[in-house]
Amino acid sequence: MKVLVISDTHGIVYDAERIIKKYEKNIQMCIHLGDLVKDAIYLQSRFPNLKFEIVRGNNDFTKDFPAEKIIELGDKKILITHGHMYSVKSTYDLIVNHAKAFRVDACFFGHTHQQEEFYSDSILFLNPGSLAFSRDGSRSFAIAEVTPYGVVAYLEKV
Repeated sequence: MKVLVISDTHGIVYDAERIIKKYEKNIQMCIHLGDLVKDAIYLQSRFPNLKFEIVRGNNDFTKDFPAEKIIELGDKKILITHGHMYSVKSTYDLIVNHAKAFRVDACFFGHTHQQEEFYSDSILFLNPGSLAFSRDGSRSFAIAEVTPYGVVAYLEKV
């Protein structure tokens, strides 16, 4: 199963829409990690046949979506969150400990506007970066693939 993972669109959905069109035949889901939920709602309306999972970020002022959740894809558990509640701009310790406590296979987060992929105790931590305002010079997203052996990520640039 392949999943498109995006975050931090901040009202600029052109690239997200273009990427979904490009990959929609090869992905089963789109995960939007917050900032802005309204962008995810718009994308969901444009692609009604694609399943969306959405969490809110620090710039989302709605309680209609959770700040985090655990989703199950196949036999794998994935924690999805924006990341701001775990101070990911300064340390990964809090989010790593949180994910370990839930015994997930992967944790997807955003907030830093920078792509990141690392493992801790065999848990994949994935930040797709930002499709709007990248802090490393290039707008980005990720494709995550859930296999019987684990969750792997492919970091992509626009």
